[in-house]
Amino acid sequence: MVKKSIFILFSVFLIFAITSGVYAAEGYKDGTYVAYEPDDYGDLVIEYVIERGRLVDVNMINPFRLNYDYEPAKIAFLEYPYKALIAENPANVDVVSGATNSCESYNKAAEMALSIADGSYEGNKYYGVAENFASGHVLIEIIVEGEEITNARFITANSELGDHGEMLMPAKSDDSSYAAAVEYFNSFPKKVVENQGNVDLVSGATDSYHNFNDALDMAMKQAGLK
Repeated sequence: MVKKSIFILFSVFLIFAITSGVYAAEGYKDGTYVAYEPDDYGDLVIEYVIERGRLVDVNMINPFRLNYDYEPAKIAFLEYPYKALIAENPANVDVVSGATNSCESYNKAAEMALSIADGSYEGNKYYGVAENFASGHVLIEIIVEGEEITNARFITANSELGDHGEMLMPAKSDDSSYAAAVEYFNSFPKKVVENQGNVDLVSGATDSYHNFNDALDMAMKQAGLK
């Protein structure tokens, strides 16, 4: 019965979003903007897609909160993308009863992403994501000072959360049988700073090469470096 209610709620918001249109805001630059918020229950990663100055899509990348036992958090997870699309201010979406913390985190993420899109962002951290449902989504953070990348790191899944909805790539352990992939994972952030951009392919790490550099490209575009 609960699952049926969630499905009905999801359908209502989808129809409402489609029939109401999406929020148009002057000054948004087209692109895909990634927001990141650390969280003990799974780091929050959301994509905001702008086309022709309009917010047209909101993608909840991590965590997958439908795996959680707390029902209000599930409802907030389902409602938020469609509420954001129809809200006059996508960074101030109405709070879902019983899920105040989740909604506040979502709104904080929206504020970050949309401030990058309209040029008002005052931070120096930028994020890029490459979706990989087989091995986990790659999330990279770069720190930019002026027009120079001064630091880079991967943000990986919290292993302590087990099956509670983490969708991010796990850290690659040294005992992995894929030595080339482990070495590429460990050396990639440092080489990003050295190269000020993409890192060359190494034998045995083809999948990592594409995912890591795709995520990096997204972060660099948001930072205005591409």
